[in-house]
Amino acid sequence: MSAEVGTEPGLGLRGISAEGLQEMAKEVTRLIFIAGSQRGSVAVQLSLLASIIYDELISAAGLREHAEGVALYTGYPMTDAADLVDCLGDERVGRLLGAAAKALVTGNFEADRGDLNLFADCLGWLVSPDKMLDDTARAAAVLVSFTGALNRWLESLAGSQEAF
Repeated sequence: MSAEVGTEPGLGLRGISAEGLQEMAKEVTRLIFIAGSQRGSVAVQLSLLASIIYDELISAAGLREHAEGVALYTGYPMTDAADLVDCLGDERVGRLLGAAAKALVTGNFEADRGDLNLFADCLGWLVSPDKMLDDTARAAAVLVSFTGALNRWLESLAGSQEAF
């Protein structure tokens, strides 16, 4: 397998298929959903596992190549990943993350626009997804924004662990 995007159709940087990226996204949101209902070390362990898988997902999708300037669209997320997944549902968020990762590989963002708008509203995006230049910008915005929400969740867990 090739190590570059575009040399083999449908494969990310690490040779993971677009469908594989979508499955990784679903697993991340499932773990965050479970972690959100847990406390203490269980929540931390599940969240760290989700974070590791998510890091692999965004690396394989090549987010770094597309992320420059995206924070100007999204700003810092108003909520954390656990609240987002609790609000929108792990399946819906997982589908959006999977579609976004796939879009960075294929160039085509196949996501429900209503779900995308809800996601953007929940995270407090500064620019509506419809006003972004193209599918790649929308996809990168989803992944960058969720990265911020995941970091916010991990920071809140770290703060709660210090209290023990």
